[in-house]
Amino acid sequence: MHDSMLTGSMRVEEILNGHEDVIQSMISMKSSTFRLLSNLLGGRGLLRSTNHMNVNDQLFIFLAICSQGASNRHVSYLFQHSPETTSRWFFRVLKVICALKDEFTRPPDYTTVQSLIIEHEGKYRPWFDGCIGAIDGTHVPCVPRHENADGWINRKGFHSQNILTACSFDMKFTYMLAGYEGSCHDARMLDEAIAYHGFPIPPPSRSDDVNDDYVLDEGIDDTGPSTGTDQHGSMNQLRERMADAMWQRYQSYPWYRAT
Repeated sequence: MHDSMLTGSMRVEEILNGHEDVIQSMISMKSSTFRLLSNLLGGRGLLRSTNHMNVNDQLFIFLAICSQGASNRHVSYLFQHSPETTSRWFFRVLKVICALKDEFTRPPDYTTVQSLIIEHEGKYRPWFDGCIGAIDGTHVPCVPRHENADGWINRKGFHSQNILTACSFDMKFTYMLAGYEGSCHDARMLDEAIAYHGFPIPPPSRSDDVNDDYVLDEGIDDTGPSTGTDQHGSMNQLRERMADAMWQRYQSYPWYRAT
């Protein structure tokens, strides 16, 4: 139903030129970041404007659905497009974003010691000179198909995807694996990431004294050094701090419902 004085493009520009808190609550990114991404997709010809929907519209609708879990009906009404048009462009943008995954998520640099390790001489060095990142998991709420919904219930009792991520110490993702049921154990995800999904394995050690490795979540692996050592305890705290920094903004949005 088209009953607004504003077209979809006018609505998008109104939001993008408005308050940053509103923009972030709708698409989980700043307006400047959105415009950079839109220019990238449009400049490469990955998305093209049509008579009724420009590149900003296409990308904004996609991000609004992903960020808020909004229904097709709601987004179609908000931006004054038919449900068929909204659905078609959502999947087109999804395909384009997935094609860029190797540009946005890159393997870690195995050749240098991470800058955060260098800056904390005596606390992390030399014990963690070969540490290239941290591995952790998170559960993102989802709506699975009815026929196999039980498998998506996690240990906290709600439907979710279990997502495995790795990041460097400068807060950049170096690997991500999504799509596993909420009931899937973290250790199984890591095993399958290594065996089937291209998890970046460090090459042989740079020297006899340095071992390239990740800091693992305790739910993924418990074969590392004793948690009683000061060094291991510090790195556990660091891993938790990195994970919190990545996900606290997501959980702070009003549309996120923690269980």
